[in-house]
Amino acid sequence: MSSTAMSSPPAPTPSLYFNKLNIIIFLTYVTSAASVAAPVVLISSIASDLHSPSESESSFSAKVAGYATLGTSLGKALMGFVGDSMGARRTMILSFLCMAGGLVLYSLGDTALSIGMANAVIEYFNSVHWPCSAIILATHYKNDPEGLEAGIFLLSLSSRFGAVTSMPLIALINSWLGWRKTAFYSAGFSILGLLSAIFMVEDAPQKRNEPQGKLLTLTSVVKSLKAVLGNKIWWLVAGAQIGNGMIRTSERVVGSFYSETGGVSDDSAGSLTVVVSIGFLFSVLIFGSMFTKMGNKNKVRFVSIMYLGSILCVLGLGFLSLPFVSSSIYLEVALTFGMTSLMGVQYYQVPTMLASTFGENKGLCSSYIDGVAYASTSILWSGLSWVVKQGDYGWLYGWSSVAFTVVCSMILCNKFCNKFWAVDGKGNPAQYSKLGGQDEDDDDMRGTEYHDVVGDDDEENRRSFSPDTFTTKNV
Repeated sequence: MSSTAMSSPPAPTPSLYFNKLNIIIFLTYVTSAASVAAPVVLISSIASDLHSPSESESSFSAKVAGYATLGTSLGKALMGFVGDSMGARRTMILSFLCMAGGLVLYSLGDTALSIGMANAVIEYFNSVHWPCSAIILATHYKNDPEGLEAGIFLLSLSSRFGAVTSMPLIALINSWLGWRKTAFYSAGFSILGLLSAIFMVEDAPQKRNEPQGKLLTLTSVVKSLKAVLGNKIWWLVAGAQIGNGMIRTSERVVGSFYSETGGVSDDSAGSLTVVVSIGFLFSVLIFGSMFTKMGNKNKVRFVSIMYLGSILCVLGLGFLSLPFVSSSIYLEVALTFGMTSLMGVQYYQVPTMLASTFGENKGLCSSYIDGVAYASTSILWSGLSWVVKQGDYGWLYGWSSVAFTVVCSMILCNKFCNKFWAVDGKGNPAQYSKLGGQDEDDDDMRGTEYHDVVGDDDEENRRSFSPDTFTTKNV
């Protein structure tokens, strides 16, 4: 290994981040995030307006949220193939059009069922935008790992940026015009995304439509599923994403936590849940930027430190829930911010880096990682909600369970990072062609070819994702 491989990478230039491709993908995904933010902001007004005398507002909201989760889960499971086979650009055009229609239907709903089904449509088609964006970046930056990391950094930033910037605007319009007109006008976000996808997005350099995968047939679907689900490295990241997802979806419960332990009203507690989005935005903006500039050895160490800090914040929230502890809402919000701001890199950037290596199955890889996380966290939060209701120590048990899940994620993610960024037991960069590192007990992965590990056995992708492309000299 040459000294060049061991030296620190040069600081990325602004043009590495703020080029035409990255800005287009950033703005396009911002419109997607803004579109799905509208139902989140409007649900309390809708529940107050439409709930029947026989049900509470929270029950109405819970029903609608259940449909939204169902839409996301189905989208991740069924739409994961589409971006690869039909082309990311075409898929984004179709999905933005359907999201706009979903928001129009949302504005016309008059029951929990009709509102929930419209929300499910919005979430279903929104679920493909992240995988499609990842496909486009990986295709354009096929032989440029530094450019790919910079693109993923901006893509990660766009998700929370779109939510944080659009939510106040949607709330303001809602206070002026009411929820129906606000939902209708929010379809404009999807229309902007549609126009961006039509006129600016390209599947590959100088090619508007260039599907990366095969046409959908039973044989191709089975082969793609086998390439992704039969991959041991993929399961490391999918498993790690469960704990990461618990932190990402904690906005479901922190409002109730604040109102029960922080001494604030329900309305104030609901408003404070935005700290979760702010924390992730800060994480990607600050820590994500630092992460992309690091060498391989420091990347692995940095991820571990981020996990440990987040775990401590989760345990701190559990401690503040104890009946004999005089809790402060300010401290609870600060710990929530710490918990989320230390998780953005693991939730957004690490899985997307893995997906970029899956050749014609990039979209499926990314979609199914999120699918595992959404399905698992939904089940876990349902169980933890029951635990929290059991008594004075319910929140302590709940947050402790979250911390345990994140510890498991840290172990899995650390193992993946040591393989993906190829750092051996002494902290030295190793070759990407041998992802097993120095683990003597890991015979099933040690010495495996990189392109075989990521599930691509065709000659084109062997050349695209060869060890020569992904060496520490380039990273």
